[in-house]
Amino acid sequence: MADPFITLGRVLMLVLVPTMLLFPMVFAALVPNRAADDSARIKARGLLLVLAISTAVLLAIWLGLVLTGARFPGAMMIAGFWWTWFFPLWFLLAMPAIVEKNPYLGWTAGGGSASGEVRAASLVNRERQNPVTRVLWSVPVILFVLLLAAIAARGLMPFGVGPYPGDSAVNPEAARVAYADAERSRWLLTLIVFGSVFGFLLAMLPRSLRRTLAEPEPMDAAGSVELAYLYQRQRRKRVLGLFWSCGTVLPLVIGTLSVLQVWFPSERSIWGLVGAIGGSLLGLGGAIFGTWMTIDRAKIAAGKARVDQASSVPG
Repeated sequence: MADPFITLGRVLMLVLVPTMLLFPMVFAALVPNRAADDSARIKARGLLLVLAISTAVLLAIWLGLVLTGARFPGAMMIAGFWWTWFFPLWFLLAMPAIVEKNPYLGWTAGGGSASGEVRAASLVNRERQNPVTRVLWSVPVILFVLLLAAIAARGLMPFGVGPYPGDSAVNPEAARVAYADAERSRWLLTLIVFGSVFGFLLAMLPRSLRRTLAEPEPMDAAGSVELAYLYQRQRRKRVLGLFWSCGTVLPLVIGTLSVLQVWFPSERSIWGLVGAIGGSLLGLGGAIFGTWMTIDRAKIAAGKARVDQASSVPG
């Protein structure tokens, strides 16, 4: 009889992953096209095409992982976390397409606008306004080291000593050895995947934060203090949101689940359900945060447009 926890976890995964992968493309396609000129419209269509192709490829690979998961459990585990591709689809492909379709939702900068108005830019050194201090950086570093050590420590203990399939088999000793080998392989795979993926993520996070800090922030000609404050507040939210979500929350959830799976492999059906629920919440939180930041930036752009319009009216 199938384990209901495994069944429920797979059902959640089958709903979550395609939803998260399709969300950037659907959102970008539904944004009203208010491009300033033909070149922007052509660029927007090209970006949407790239986004659609990338989404289709990722969905096809995910479907292949699901179909082969019956024979290769590792493939099903990878398929369960395939929703994390939402982030590059959203930030690297969907957002540029949205900006080209509707400049009011973007933050591109230049010497002037489509209407020929002059734009000013803030010249403040934002590196000095980085809300992520050296003390805060110790949190994700220590967390990563502790989780990696907790996974690695399992290798110091013998494998295959707990309950295993094959207790009543014709050759229980051979079944025990096979189970121990499988358990050791799962532990080693978990250690390598967690260490490499989140080690790379932690190494790239400072650069991502610097890029977020350096994003252009078009100012009005008069250099409104209120507009500068709105940019600063929104920038702080984006930087801290990216830092805590990618540097702490994501590795904490996946790392804790990985530790539980390698130390208590007999309960992996429960961990699968927990992982599906946790992944759903993380994916939903990421989508909400990304959309919230987009709407927040659109409000700032609309406020700037009002200030520009008011300043252009003859006194």
